[in-house]
Order: sequence, then C-alpha cells, then structure tokens
Amino acid sequence: MQHYYFDICWDGETLTDDEGTSHYDDGSAVFYAGTVANRLARCGKLEAVRVNVRDDRGRLLSIVVPRACLSQTSQQSRLRAIVERDRARQMAMAG
Repeated sequence: MQHYYFDICWDGETLTDDEGTSHYDDGSAVFYAGTVANRLARCGKLEAVRVNVRDDRGRLLSIVVPRACLSQTSQQSRLRAIVERDRARQMAMAG
C-alpha cells in the first residue's frame, strides 16, 4: 500500500490534506479523487472543484475534476436552481 494526499481546491481556496490515506496504486488513488470531486460537485458549482493527488513525497500525480455528465433528473435540476436562487437572495440581503 502507498500513501497519497488529496488537496481540495474549490472557488480559489485550497484545503491541503495533511493526513492522507493509503491506496493500492496510483489508479486507485485517482479513482478515489474522482469520487471525492463528484460528491463535492453535487454541493456547488461543478467547474469550481478539483482534487490534486500527491504521492508520499509530495509530488503531484494528477489533477482530478468532476465528471461533466453527472445525470440529474428534471426535478433535481429545478431544486438546484431554487436553492441557488435562494442562496443568492440571502447573500444579497446579508449585504
């Protein structure tokens, strides 16, 4: 097992992974990063998320972005639009 670190970049901010986790190989680590990116993308803007995969020496192995073709039902799309509209309103009211 090899140790990998997964730095999360979202909207210009970077959360550096100090602990990391072990995986069998590079492919397994990159697949895990894709899963993380896809889950984070469900909560916000798809293009604003990326996960940097580093090895135990700190060397960058891959930059992973969410899949562009996450399928959503029409109801999910409408709910997302409503939530985003309400968040924008709340931010505008907060000042």
